[in-house]
Amino acid sequence: ALIDYKVPGIAIGVVVDGHLAYAKGFGNRDIEARLPVTIDTLFPIGSCTKAFGAFSIGQLVDHGLIGWDQKVIDILPEFRMSDVYATHFLTIRDLLTHRSGLPRHDFMWYNASLTRAEIVEKIRYLFMSAKLHERYQYNNLMYLVAGAALEKIAKQPWEQFVQDYILNPLDMHHTLFSIDAMQKTVDFASPYTLRQGTWKKMNFRDVSVIGPAGAMISNVSDLAHWVEMQLNHGIFGSTPLIQPSTLQEMHTSQVLVPGAPESKESLFYNYGMGWGLSSFRGNYIISHDGGIDGYTSVITLLPQTNTGIIVLANKNLTACPRFISLEIIDRVLELPLIGWLQEGLHSQTSVDNEIANAHLRKEGTTPLHSLEEYEGDYENPGYGNVTIGLMDDQLYVTHNRLTARLGHWHYDTFFMAEEMEEMFFPRTGLQVHFQNNAKGDVGSVLIPLEATAPDIVFTKKAEASHSTLSYLKQFTGLYEIYGFTIEVSIRNHVLSAIIPGQPIYELIPSTTNEFSVKSMAGYTVRFILDNDQKVSEVYLIQPYGVFKAKPKKVSAK
Repeated sequence: ALIDYKVPGIAIGVVVDGHLAYAKGFGNRDIEARLPVTIDTLFPIGSCTKAFGAFSIGQLVDHGLIGWDQKVIDILPEFRMSDVYATHFLTIRDLLTHRSGLPRHDFMWYNASLTRAEIVEKIRYLFMSAKLHERYQYNNLMYLVAGAALEKIAKQPWEQFVQDYILNPLDMHHTLFSIDAMQKTVDFASPYTLRQGTWKKMNFRDVSVIGPAGAMISNVSDLAHWVEMQLNHGIFGSTPLIQPSTLQEMHTSQVLVPGAPESKESLFYNYGMGWGLSSFRGNYIISHDGGIDGYTSVITLLPQTNTGIIVLANKNLTACPRFISLEIIDRVLELPLIGWLQEGLHSQTSVDNEIANAHLRKEGTTPLHSLEEYEGDYENPGYGNVTIGLMDDQLYVTHNRLTARLGHWHYDTFFMAEEMEEMFFPRTGLQVHFQNNAKGDVGSVLIPLEATAPDIVFTKKAEASHSTLSYLKQFTGLYEIYGFTIEVSIRNHVLSAIIPGQPIYELIPSTTNEFSVKSMAGYTVRFILDNDQKVSEVYLIQPYGVFKAKPKKVSAK
């Protein structure tokens, strides 16, 4: 499997009847140093962390501190979604079963320099592609919110809670919560991907901000204890960690996962809480896959035969752990062998987005603006800032500190031609479309960062110098139009227009000496300066006309 699937290293553990019946490492945890994988080698386990996230909530349920169907807003009053109904009726169970109506939006948090509180705050600006409870949509952000709810109730960080109430009772003393901590140990796997037939070591990606959705790091030795407890109705040795009925709720189907079965051996696929549920050759399977930059993992439970399987690999987005798990199930249960490893090889495909969409390209076109005009900072309230830069006659896009070189597609549409560093989900091939504002200038850029949502719109920001007090001060004063007086002043570092009997209008810098009126689409204010850099007149540009105002002359007393 290591050769066929081109995987550097794998660690495998098989728990049967309450003990680790088989455990072994294969291949290399570090190719360059030729270091072997052992059963103590640490691997980030990605979304296999979600079972720990749900379990920690279940422990609060046991103590009556939280309810599965308790409304999130009752615990986190500041929490909002873009839909009012979802905001008020979203429950803890919805967070853990992926039925919130929110699609993944992973590029919103991936590699961002945000705190958990800032991410929770930004969720209100994210597009919902379904109604609350309408359908299953896998989502990491909702597990982050579940962790925030736990922290509010337990009055301690999620990591400390898991350490105290899960890891310590299970003697999981090597399990960690951050890449930095992992790199300080002596036995950890390095992350790899394969590029043009050559191994490439990926950058270690810190995903600790996402916490209960996918940040844990562990090994076969520790995870065997976790699996033993799961199979033993929440008891490890003689220590109960959770009520059996609470654990059973997590292992029970909560939501239907749409789509056809992966194979004729699997009749259904549902989701519980932190676990996927399916049938496999007449057996009830509880499992979860995990993946993060350079690592793939699978943890599987077969409660009817008291069997658990752990497979950890140090390759990005490989199907190998999944098909090794199926192969092990066949052998442990002594079923007629199907040859899952060969089945898995046949299912591997890759698509070049540029080639696939070539028929949609208008040949022979050029950009509608000079490349310099696309440069600048663009912002979206949910996704943060995007920077378009120009270097050596090439445009580059940077979002969340990740940069890609842009190639021209047609007209004002470009595409991500090359990532500057390896990523879990490469953005290569994504189209980047620039749009003009009413004045014909580049006003926004649209990027399809979420497949099930409309393109994310980033609006071009004014130059930073246009927001300084010295710059804004030159526009302050009294202006007269049709006998009315307009006062322009600075309030809370924002240029504002005050008209008697009307609300205060905030003026947002757009281009040099021009401002848009906040919350009033199509309304702009343009200041005209004379040779002495004094305001000589002001144009009030509205959808139905342009009006001119003059500085008001004040008589000397």
